[in-house]
Amino acid sequence: MADSAYHTHAREKTLKARGIKARLMRRPNKHHRTLPPKLQRLNDLIARRRAAVETTFATWKRRMGLSVIRYRGLIKAQAQVLMTAIAFNMRRWVTLST
Repeated sequence: MADSAYHTHAREKTLKARGIKARLMRRPNKHHRTLPPKLQRLNDLIARRRAAVETTFATWKRRMGLSVIRYRGLIKAQAQVLMTAIAFNMRRWVTLST
């Protein structure tokens, strides 16, 4: 599943050749100013699935300061992301348990 910025005919053809059903959002263009109802429904379904993930990453970036990785090296960067995920889950746990 991907945003409409990733939709191209070439990418859709490549995914189809690999046997992957393309779940790429569509956007109107200058030739088709509005999307057909079928594509609009597809966009709505994809957006609903992506919203849960996107809001989590937005919270990590905005509230928890993960917009910049502060350390050099893959292991230290992974540790920073892991600590952010732990803090996020602990905050959610407290909110859900009270």
